[in-house]
Amino acid sequence: MAVDTPLYILLGLLILALIIAGPLLKSRLSRRVSEAGDRAGKRYASTQLVKTLGEFGTTLVIHAPEPVAREIVAVAAAPQKHIALRDDGSYGIRFVEPDDTIVRLVREPDGTRMQVETFREYLGFPQTAPLWTELRSRIASTAGVRDVSVTEGVTAEYVRGALLDDRNARWERNP
Repeated sequence: MAVDTPLYILLGLLILALIIAGPLLKSRLSRRVSEAGDRAGKRYASTQLVKTLGEFGTTLVIHAPEPVAREIVAVAAAPQKHIALRDDGSYGIRFVEPDDTIVRLVREPDGTRMQVETFREYLGFPQTAPLWTELRSRIASTAGVRDVSVTEGVTAEYVRGALLDDRNARWERNP
């Protein structure tokens, strides 16, 4: 029986060590897993942001004077409730607010260029890129019906502005 006593003491110390160290190990492991998840999320978001900025940077040249281009845009945008003509002649694409993305028509020698001037983030990420892509596609289709050619214009670049709240900012066209 005297031989079993040290074994029971060792077993008791091992159980006590697990009781004390278990929560510490669990919190350390949870923190490492959380950090790894955050890093993976940031890498994914960064990749997606590059793609999204590419979409916003794609401009569209409507090979027609501005009044004709405006007619084409009006027809293409009419069925889409999230696109509206603004008082200053630009177009707003709504995700939450009517000015989440601002699109302008700019005269150029070959016709009229349609480009995104500014856009806002929601949930830490720009949300209106698919709406801009859809609008470009609808404009190209509408222009094709009217025998007006459409091509991609110069690519625009953007810079992220100051934060509007804890994680969202407004992006501006880089001149």
